[in-house]
Amino acid sequence: MQYWYSTTDILSSLKDKLAKAGLKSLSSANTDIEPRNVLLIYSAPNQVLEQKRLEESTAITCDEIRAHYEELSLLSVKYKNISSSWRLNLLDSTSIRRLCNGENPQLDKSINFPSLKPLASLLTLGIARKEPRIVDIYLELELKSFLFGLEVDSNYVQRLSQCSLIDMALMDWWEVNLDREASFEEVRNSLNQLAQIQNNYECLVGENEQLQNSLRKQKNKNALLLEENKKAKKFSIIQLIFKKSEIGENRLIRGNHEGVIHGSAMNASQPSKQLEVTHSDKGALFPKIVLRRLLNLARRKGQ
Repeated sequence: MQYWYSTTDILSSLKDKLAKAGLKSLSSANTDIEPRNVLLIYSAPNQVLEQKRLEESTAITCDEIRAHYEELSLLSVKYKNISSSWRLNLLDSTSIRRLCNGENPQLDKSINFPSLKPLASLLTLGIARKEPRIVDIYLELELKSFLFGLEVDSNYVQRLSQCSLIDMALMDWWEVNLDREASFEEVRNSLNQLAQIQNNYECLVGENEQLQNSLRKQKNKNALLLEENKKAKKFSIIQLIFKKSEIGENRLIRGNHEGVIHGSAMNASQPSKQLEVTHSDKGALFPKIVLRRLLNLARRKGQ
C-alpha cells in the first residue's frame, strides 16, 4: 500500500504516523491508482457526527450521514484494505509500515473500544433508529477491516444506549456550555493581548519619530557648524593675504626712501634729475597705497 483515503478528516497524530510510514493522502477516490495500493479509513457514526460538527457550519442531517455511509459501502467494494481510524491510530509508524508490506500487526486484546460522549451517543442513537442502514453499513465495514487482533464492534448500539442516559446527556450538555464560556475567556484574553501589542507598537512609532526629529536637528546643526568653519577658514586666508601685502608694501616704501636719499647725496648738482626720480617713486607708490586701503576696507566688512 502507498496511499490512504478517508471520507472525513482524521486526527493529526494519525496523519503524522501515516506520513512517516510512507503513505500519501488521496484527495479523491476517483483516481486511476491500483485499488490494492490504497488503504480505506472509516470511523464510527458517533465519531463522524462529532467530526462533522467541527467541520460544518450548519447542522448535518440524518440523510447526509446515511449518504456518507453508503459511499463508504461502495468504496469498500473497490478497496479491500480497510481499517477503522481509532484502531489504526493505536499502531506506531513501524507497525503501519509492516501493514503496508502485507503483514498484519497485532494490538493488545485488552484494549477497549473508544469512549462515547453522552450527548453525541444520544443523538447518534436517535439517528440510528431513524436510519438503521447507517449501523448496518458500519458493522459490515467492521467485518471487512483489519482488526489487528481486536474484536468487531458488534455491540455498538448497546454501547450507545448505555452512554445515552438522559442525566448523563444533560451533564454533557452543561459541560459543552462551560467549554464555550472558556472559549469566550480565551478570546477576551487574546483581544487584550492584541490591544497591548497595539499600544506597544504606537509607543515605538512615537519614539522612532522623536529619534528622527533629533537626527534632523543634529544634521542642521552640523551643517551650520560646517558653514561657519568654511567662513572662518576663508577669513583666515584673507588675513594672511593682507599681512603679506603689508609686508611687501613696507619693504617697497623703505627701499624707495633709501634710493631717494642715496641719489641726492651723489648728485646734488642735478636738481631736475632728482625731481624726476622723486616724482617717479611717488607714481609707483600710489597704486600700492590704494591697494592697501581697499584691503583694509574688505577686512572691515569681513569683521
